[in-house]
Amino acid sequence: MEIMNWCILLILVILVPFFLGMIPVKHMNSSQRTPAMTYVCGWFVSFFTFELTAVPFILLEKSFTAFVITYTLLVTVLFVCSVWASRSVWADYKKNICAVKSQPLLVKAGWLVAFLLIGAQVFMAVRYEYYDGDDAYYIATSVLTNTFDTMYLRDAYTGYIYPLDARHALAPTPIYQAWLSRLSGIHPTIVAHSVLSAVWLVFMYCIYGQIGNRLLPISKKEGRAKSNFRPVFLILIALWFAFGNISLYTAETFAMTRTWQGKGMMAGMVLPALVLCLISLSRDKVRPGIWMLYECVLVSAVFATSISFMLIPTIVGVAAVIIGIKKKSVREAAKIFVCCVPCLLLSVCYIVVR
Repeated sequence: MEIMNWCILLILVILVPFFLGMIPVKHMNSSQRTPAMTYVCGWFVSFFTFELTAVPFILLEKSFTAFVITYTLLVTVLFVCSVWASRSVWADYKKNICAVKSQPLLVKAGWLVAFLLIGAQVFMAVRYEYYDGDDAYYIATSVLTNTFDTMYLRDAYTGYIYPLDARHALAPTPIYQAWLSRLSGIHPTIVAHSVLSAVWLVFMYCIYGQIGNRLLPISKKEGRAKSNFRPVFLILIALWFAFGNISLYTAETFAMTRTWQGKGMMAGMVLPALVLCLISLSRDKVRPGIWMLYECVLVSAVFATSISFMLIPTIVGVAAVIIGIKKKSVREAAKIFVCCVPCLLLSVCYIVVR
C-alpha cells in the first residue's frame, strides 16, 4: 500500500506537470521544445490552474473535499488534452536530444559536472533537511486543511476555529501540498520536506537552464557556438547557490532550506521564470506559447505569496517600459502590462476580504 502511495505522489509531481507543460510548449518554436522547458511550463500551468480554482473555494469557505474533487477533475481533463497535444512535440524532443549528443566531448563533460553538482545539492536538501521556523505555519496549515477539511479557517498555531485568514487566503501553497497529501495518502510534512524539497530544486535549475538557453543561443561567433557555454552557465549558477548561504534571507538559502514555502518558491522559481519570460518577450518574434507561460507565471506569483500584489506589477511595469522603448512600440508595452490584470483583480479581492 505504501509503495502505491509513493507511486501516486511521484506521478503527481513528475508525470502530471510534465504532460501539462505540453499545452504551452506546443505553441513554442522547435528549439524551445525540450523536456526541461516542458517541465517548467507544466508546473506553472499547475500553479495557475490551482490558484484560479482554489481562491473561489477559499473565499466562499467551502470544504477542502469539494475543492479536491473539482481540481482533480480539472487536472484530469487538462492532462488528457495535454497528452493529445504532445503528439506534435516528441519529434522535436528527439531532435534536441540528438543535438546534445553531437556536441564536443568537453561540452558533454560540462553537462556531466553540472548535473553532478545539482544532484549533490538535491541529496543534501533531502538528507540534511532543515526544520525552518515558518513550518509552524506552512506545514501546520497543510495538516489542518487535510485533517479538518477546511481551508484557512483554523489557527495554524493552535488548531482552533478562526475567521478566514485573509492574509494568506489568496496564496494557497499549503493547500496545494494538502492536495498532494490527500491524493497520495502521504503526510504533508513528508510531501514538503522529502519530495518537494528535491523536485522543486530540480524545477528551479530547469528554469535557470532555460535562461541560459536564451542568453546563449545557437549561433556562431568567432568560430565557436555560444550554446557550447550553456553548461558553464549552469555550473556557475549551481556553485553560486551552493555557497550563497551568507544569511538566513538570501534566495540561495531559501532554495536549499525551504523551497516548499511560498517565499522560497517566489525567490527560487517565480522571479527567475519571470526573467525568462521577459527575455523572451523582448525578442522580435514572440510565439503564443511564451505568452501562455508568461501569464501562468504572473498568476503563480500570487499562488506563492501575497506580496506579489505589489512586487509583480512594479517589475512588469518597468520591464514593459524598457521593452516598449526597445521595440519602439507602445502596443507591445501595453500587452506586457495588461497580462497583470488577473494579479490586480486578485489584489482587489484581497483588499475587499481584508
